[in-house]
Amino acid sequence: MIVNPTNPFDRERADAYYRKLMSGADPFELTKKSRKRTLSQNALFHVWCQVLADHLGYVSLEECKSDVKRNLLGMRERVDHFTGEVVKDDYHTSGMSTKELSDLMDRMKIWAQTEFGCYLPYWKDPGYEEMMEMYKNR
Repeated sequence: MIVNPTNPFDRERADAYYRKLMSGADPFELTKKSRKRTLSQNALFHVWCQVLADHLGYVSLEECKSDVKRNLLGMRERVDHFTGEVVKDDYHTSGMSTKELSDLMDRMKIWAQTEFGCYLPYWKDPGYEEMMEMYKNR
């Protein structure tokens, strides 16, 4: 089970599952798992951002990536250690697990198609090779 400790629903779900495990007699192990996203996942995400940027007329790829993440994930809060203030910050793919980036990309694929009519193929989907050929050196 993947749990986001900052999400109240996830915390409650994790507490309920822990109580269930503790009420049994079988031994169990709790592990912390956070495999970082793969390089191929990250590369495809960036190609998709290039495709979407071209489709929507963005001049800046970085602005497109920020807008995609903000629209699909929102922004995260963090504490500025110098001022002590809580500030909003963008999510970064470098800090995501394979599952988190996979979920983002699934949402992005559907969102781009339904909202903008922009097709973003995964590997082995029709049009993938053509997309990669067109965007590989950008």
